[in-house]
Amino acid sequence: MRGTVWVLVFALAPIITAAVALVAWRRRRDNPAARALALVLVGVSVWCLAVGLVLAPVPPAVRAAGFPAIFLAVGATVVGFLALSRVLADPGWRPRRWLVALVAVEPVLLAVCSSLPATTDLVFGRTDLTAPAGAVQMIGGPLFAAHSAYSYAFIALGLLRLARTALRGPQVVRRQAAVLLASALPPTAGNLVLTVGMQGSGVVDLTPLFFIVTGLVAGWAILRLGLLAVVPVARDQVVETMTDGVLVTDAVGRVIDLNPAARALLTALRPGAGATLLGRPLRELTGPDLLDAVLPDGPGADGTYSTGRAVVEAAPGRWLDVQSVPVASAGRRIGRVTVVRDVTEAQLREADLRRLAQQLAEQVATIDRLRATLAEEAVRDPLTGLHNRRHLDRALLHDLARSVDEGLPVAVVLVDVDRFKSVNDRFGHGTGDAVLCAVAAELRAGTRTGDTVARAGGEEFVLVLPGADEAEALARAETVRARVGALRHPVPDGVLAVTLSAGVAVARHGGRGAADLLARADRALYRAKSGGRDRVVVAGDAGADVRDVLSTA
Repeated sequence: MRGTVWVLVFALAPIITAAVALVAWRRRRDNPAARALALVLVGVSVWCLAVGLVLAPVPPAVRAAGFPAIFLAVGATVVGFLALSRVLADPGWRPRRWLVALVAVEPVLLAVCSSLPATTDLVFGRTDLTAPAGAVQMIGGPLFAAHSAYSYAFIALGLLRLARTALRGPQVVRRQAAVLLASALPPTAGNLVLTVGMQGSGVVDLTPLFFIVTGLVAGWAILRLGLLAVVPVARDQVVETMTDGVLVTDAVGRVIDLNPAARALLTALRPGAGATLLGRPLRELTGPDLLDAVLPDGPGADGTYSTGRAVVEAAPGRWLDVQSVPVASAGRRIGRVTVVRDVTEAQLREADLRRLAQQLAEQVATIDRLRATLAEEAVRDPLTGLHNRRHLDRALLHDLARSVDEGLPVAVVLVDVDRFKSVNDRFGHGTGDAVLCAVAAELRAGTRTGDTVARAGGEEFVLVLPGADEAEALARAETVRARVGALRHPVPDGVLAVTLSAGVAVARHGGRGAADLLARADRALYRAKSGGRDRVVVAGDAGADVRDVLSTA
C-alpha cells in the first residue's frame, strides 16, 4: 500500500507544477522571465513523472527508462533556473549558444550513461530495480556524484544572483527575486540532503516533491502578487538606445563610459580622434570652448557641485545642447554625467525664424513709412508742399477745441497774392507756380511749433497761429507781406515783383467756430483787396474792422 501511495504522489504532483508552468508560459510575450520559469516547472514535472516511473509496479526494464528522463529533467530545471535568475535582473539578456551547450551536455551524457548496461552502475551504483513498488532505493555512483557537483555549481550561481537582485537590484524586481529565492531554497536544501544519502544505503528520491513548494509559491505569486506582471528595463538597454549622447567622466575629466550616440558625436566633432575614446580627456575630444561654456569650476558656496547647461556651437554650423550633472560621493565629486543633444536643425530653424522676423519687421516698418508718407501726401499740396484744405480744417478744429479748454486765442491769417491771374496770363503757369512756391517758402519761414500753414486753393493761403492775439498775428502777417514784396522773380523781360494782401481774425475761447473765424478773416482780406491791396487788415470780434494797416511795396 505504501508503494502505491508514493506512485500516486509522484503522478499527481506534476499537475501543480504543470499548471503553474502553463500560466507562466502565457505571460511569455509580456515578460522574458516567464519562459525561464515555465522551463523550470516543466523540468520539475518531468522529474516527478520519471521518479514515479522508477517507483511504479512495472518491470525493471521499464523502470530503467526513468533514469535518462530524470537527468534530462534535472538539466532542464537547472538551465531554466539559471536563466530565470539572470533574466530577472537583466531582461535584455539572452543565453549564448555555448552556455546552453555547456549546461546541457552533462545531463545528456548522464542520460546516455544511465541507459547503457556497461555504465549504469557508474551512475546509480547498486540500485535494485527489482525492488517492490515504491521501495526502489537509489544509490549514487561516481558519475552521479560528479553530476551533483556540476548541477549544484549552476544552482548556487543562480541562488547568488537571486539573492543579489533581492538585496541590491532595481526596486521593481526586488520582491520578485525574493519570492523566487524563497521558493527555490526548500527543494535545493532537500535535494542536497537526499544526494548525500544516496552515497550510503540509498534513498527514495523525494526532491521532485520538494519542488511542489516551488510550484505553489510561484503560482501564488503570479496570481496574487502580480509576479511577472512588471517588466523592468535594463539601464544598458535605455542608455544604449538613447538618441542623445551620454558620457561619463571621472574626477579628472577622462571619459570612462559613453553610449553609441555620444561616440558618433565625438567622432563627428574630431574625425581624427581615432577609435579609442575611453580614457581620453573629454576636453581634448570636444575642445575647451564647449566645456568652459557648460561646466562650472569647483563647488559652490554650499559645497555642492552645480549642474551646467548651455547651447554651444561646437563646430562651424554644428550646435549642441550640453547638460552636465555632477556625481558625488561623501561630499566629493567623483565624476560627471554629460548628456549631449544635437540641436543644429533647431538652431538653423530658429535662425531662419529670426531672419524672417527681422525681414517682416523691416517690411512692416517700410509699410508704416509708406502709409505715413501716403497719409502725409494726402494732406499736402503737391506744388508747394504746404498742407491742404483737408488738413487745415482738422487742425483748426483741434486748435479751437484747445482754445476752449485752455483759454488761449487762435489767430487765422488769410493771404492772397495780388493780381496773380495776370502773372499766369503774361508769363505762363510755370512762372505762376514759381511765384506760389516762393510765397509758400516765406510763409513757412517763420513757422512756430504748432502753427499750420496751408494752401487753401489757387493763390490763397492760410496761417493758423494757436496762442497768438491780434498784435502777434498782425506782426506775422506784416512780416510775410514785406518779405514777399521784396522778392524778385526772373521773367523773360527782366524781373517780376508781386504783392499780397492779408486778412487777420482772432477767436477766444473757441469763438463761434471755424467757419465764423474763416469768414471774418475772409471779410478782412476783402477789405484789404478793396482798399488798394498790398496791405493787412485785422477783423474785429463782432465782424467790424478795428484796424487797417496799410503797406506799400
